[in-house]
Amino acid sequence: MLGISQPTFFPWIGYFAFIDKIDKLIFLDDVQFEKRSWQQRNNIKLNNQKHLLTISVKSKGKFKQKISEVEILDDKNIYLIKKKIFHAYNKSPYFLNYYENICNILDKKHNYLSKLNIELIKFFTKELSIKINFDCSSNYSLNLDKEKLIFEICKLNNCDQYLTTIGSENYLKGYSVIPDTNIKISYFKYDDVEYVQTNNNFIPKLSILDLLFNEGINSIKILRKGFKLI
Repeated sequence: MLGISQPTFFPWIGYFAFIDKIDKLIFLDDVQFEKRSWQQRNNIKLNNQKHLLTISVKSKGKFKQKISEVEILDDKNIYLIKKKIFHAYNKSPYFLNYYENICNILDKKHNYLSKLNIELIKFFTKELSIKINFDCSSNYSLNLDKEKLIFEICKLNNCDQYLTTIGSENYLKGYSVIPDTNIKISYFKYDDVEYVQTNNNFIPKLSILDLLFNEGINSIKILRKGFKLI
């Protein structure tokens, strides 16, 4: 089963529930970058409230740059992100299991946002004990509109099934099978699953950081509960 998704920054829990169900993920990195999207930010729980972690990127005059072309702006922003993560989660049960390794990835001085995002996603995938293969759409050198791009990548990978979020149904025009193939299209949704967080109020739809720091090795069992095929 194949999945295709943009490499987002500290992805939310549902992203990894999706990854857990497929055999291969193609990072969609050669489509247009959207400023102030999940490609460069995500939510954590800080001071008992939802808080956006945003990584600064070079975007001035770069209105049509692709995700793979987006450069990280400066190191000060990385420092502030690490500081916010520390203050948000240093008292969480599994903080010491992951924080240093996450900081080591952030400190590598990646020039490109997609490279950083992909390395973080691969780290979290490994920590969740999810076995999967990865590739990037930019490796295929295809110049196609979005739905045609998706279909062609599926064909080139010779997959038997393509899994995507229910939100993709509109631009995929409700297809249940990729035209002129036997490749089945399956849709899923992710329902929020409550788990232990710092303080008593539960905040849904946070970064995978929140789940890992609070639940550790139990995280994979928890995120699987919210996955539902449509």
